[in-house]
Amino acid sequence: MFEYNSFTEKTIISRLKEISKSKYGLISINYILINCRMEDLLTFIRNYGISLPDKSFITRFEYIKMIALHLTKMYYTTDIQKKYEDPLEYIGYAILNENIFSKYLINLDFIVKQDLIDTFADLYADLGITVYNTSTDSITPKMDMYSVRKKSALRTESMFAMTGFDINDKTYLETKNLIEKANSVANGSVFVTTPIGILKIGLSKLLYDMNKLNCQLYVVDPSRKIIYGLTKNKKNEEQDDELREELIRKLPRAPMRAPSHVFELSDYYFNESNSYDPIDFRLFDIYNDLEHNKLLLKEEETPKYAEMFRDLIIMEISSGTPIISYASDNFKELALASGFLAAMDSFVTQIGGSKMEEINYKGFYVQAAYGKSTKLACFLSIPADKSLKERLKHLIGLFEERYEDEIEKFKLSGNTELFDSSEIIYLIKEIIDV
Repeated sequence: MFEYNSFTEKTIISRLKEISKSKYGLISINYILINCRMEDLLTFIRNYGISLPDKSFITRFEYIKMIALHLTKMYYTTDIQKKYEDPLEYIGYAILNENIFSKYLINLDFIVKQDLIDTFADLYADLGITVYNTSTDSITPKMDMYSVRKKSALRTESMFAMTGFDINDKTYLETKNLIEKANSVANGSVFVTTPIGILKIGLSKLLYDMNKLNCQLYVVDPSRKIIYGLTKNKKNEEQDDELREELIRKLPRAPMRAPSHVFELSDYYFNESNSYDPIDFRLFDIYNDLEHNKLLLKEEETPKYAEMFRDLIIMEISSGTPIISYASDNFKELALASGFLAAMDSFVTQIGGSKMEEINYKGFYVQAAYGKSTKLACFLSIPADKSLKERLKHLIGLFEERYEDEIEKFKLSGNTELFDSSEIIYLIKEIIDV
């Protein structure tokens, strides 16, 4: 316990470093504060009444340090310490509960499940484990992946993945039930999620549930490209050899990932020797030394779909009237594209079919996604893969959720100024990675 007169910068930083180094943190507080706008930091500082030094220029690192020092003092001098395990936990929740920082949490999660599945399958292949896609209706019980490893004996696992976007009370309960059912067809089970998935479920609850289900738990952090193994499963006594053999016969002939003897598939860091002991993990950490200005910046990578992306238009669903568009520099057929998709929808409806989702038009591949009130058309140079299709569906759903009132007003007025174009373009670029 700190004495009041011991609140110096040196002692507070020493305490935070001690807490951070005692366990592996699943959410990097620094990552959020380093990658947010400077205006967001200043807003947070004003909201918490943090005093600023009398100097003409203050660095981002100094702002971050001021926030950490102030919140630590608050923790030790108020009743807040009754609600949180330590000052680091309080700092984490104080920051994540601010709306100004919420949009940066997208970097601690995967937009769509397929990307999480692909990332984890790469790791398993590097560990010498073959992974199969089990998304077909013929394979029951339902699961996301199935792994097979054969050394002295055959070892199989049923595998389940959930992003933070996927998880709510209902979907998490459904997945737990599926994990229980899958015990009959595998030696063990695996649950894979993200830092935001952990945040939404609760670390203690998730560890308790996975232990009860005898399920191995992994957390995949796309912000730092790290994979943590939190729990290890034990020998499954419920496996039915006949049911397992029946499932294996139904697996695709070609795996989605097979071990490579030439190069490693995964670019994520995983340390098996530091894994599988739940007591070694906590929810938050301060990833960099607060004594040094080592900023953990988001990597400057080429966006995944930048080269194939040409244009994206969001339209009102019945009229086809454009609400907003975001195009690459060399794509200029916006009005034509919008009118064409509306015409195709009308044609397909007249002949009794469903709405067109994927077409090839004048050398472009058009991938559509539909919401209740709006639709979008994404023009590409090559066909969309499964991940991009899921991203587009997620984008139109999120757009309607955030702009429900504005969409209703737009139907009457056609006024595009109702929408925050800069925020929408930010969402487009982040969600579909262009």
